[in-house]
Amino acid sequence: MQKNRNKDFKVAPAGNASDTIISYFLGGFSMVFIIISIIKSIASKGHVERVYGVLMVSALVMSVTGFVFGIMGYRDEIGSMFGKRFSVAMSSIAFILSGIFMLKGL
Repeated sequence: MQKNRNKDFKVAPAGNASDTIISYFLGGFSMVFIIISIIKSIASKGHVERVYGVLMVSALVMSVTGFVFGIMGYRDEIGSMFGKRFSVAMSSIAFILSGIFMLKGL
């Protein structure tokens, strides 16, 4: 007796979508830039050089780009949904943090 199987059901191969990997890198570098800026600001009691403002702006741009790549990764069939969601969440958190610190710095 053969069971009725759904012919349209596909199992995605293991791995990650390339857009998701790019989103991971951009979100990770963005978080590193934010942490460096925060540590330097605390160590110098708020008197930081202009380069740390540029790091914050680059963190904001990289987090937006990482968010876009993470959303594009949803279309790819390769990879798990957890990895795709985590890359979008990491870029979103980096965007919110850099936005808060940029507004606070203005």
